[in-house]
Amino acid sequence: MDTLEARIKGWEKRGVYDDPKLTELVKLYEELSFTVKLEPFRPEIEAGCVECIKENPDQYKVLYTKKSEIE
Repeated sequence: MDTLEARIKGWEKRGVYDDPKLTELVKLYEELSFTVKLEPFRPEIEAGCVECIKENPDQYKVLYTKKSEIE
């Protein structure tokens, strides 16, 4: 999913992370009643410098959130 597609569907891109930060952020957003979606990191669609991440792209995920509809 690219950023435009995500926004159309109501998702907000939060960033590209690996563990342990990724796990911490997922837990935090879920505690704040957000729905969390993780997508594989794809350097070909990411803006900006991704050279260091491209060496091990499988360990990174793109974090998207959406405010939960059930409150």
